[in-house]
Amino acid sequence: MAVKDKGPQRTCIVCRQTRDKKQLIRYVVAPNGTIQVDYRQRLPGRGAYTCFAAQCLLDAVNKKYFQRCFKKNEFSTDSAELIEQLKTAVGQKILNLIGMSRKSGQLISGSNMVIDALRKKSSIAAVIIAEDISLEIGKKIAALAERDHISTAHLYNKQMIGQMLGKEERSVIAVQAGLLADSLLNELHRYGQLVREI
Repeated sequence: MAVKDKGPQRTCIVCRQTRDKKQLIRYVVAPNGTIQVDYRQRLPGRGAYTCFAAQCLLDAVNKKYFQRCFKKNEFSTDSAELIEQLKTAVGQKILNLIGMSRKSGQLISGSNMVIDALRKKSSIAAVIIAEDISLEIGKKIAALAERDHISTAHLYNKQMIGQMLGKEERSVIAVQAGLLADSLLNELHRYGQLVREI
């Protein structure tokens, strides 16, 4: 059986771990001379990579790894700004994946619909619960998800979830198992990691 070729590999400029480049964060030097997060890895120019760990990003700025990599003495970007860029990029990717899940019919929204799907043990891979959901309903949904080892995340508010679905307020959404759900779970994990480490 043939071994599947690995994707392009890159090395974190801080901890020196080599991984598939999709598992790392890419940075470029913007025209104004600042470091910019290139989350989609599409911007032109020389790139530098770090692990998806806040400490590697912080060290890249504070210990001047970016200066060494890009062979420039000073950059005006600070670590707080880069972390905000990264959180924004991950948040946008999550929103995009939710939109794609909705368009492909792989998304269930509303507390009653999601609770029914969880009770029927439908093929749900991820549940996103609004931060302003009622405590009782939030606990019920979380318990049902936990029973079947389904990942949950508390993000956004009911109004924002409704807006992204083109509906009125929604307190919870669930995404059915599949490639989109896998990508969403990866981004939710990254977002959670960022929030915990900052």
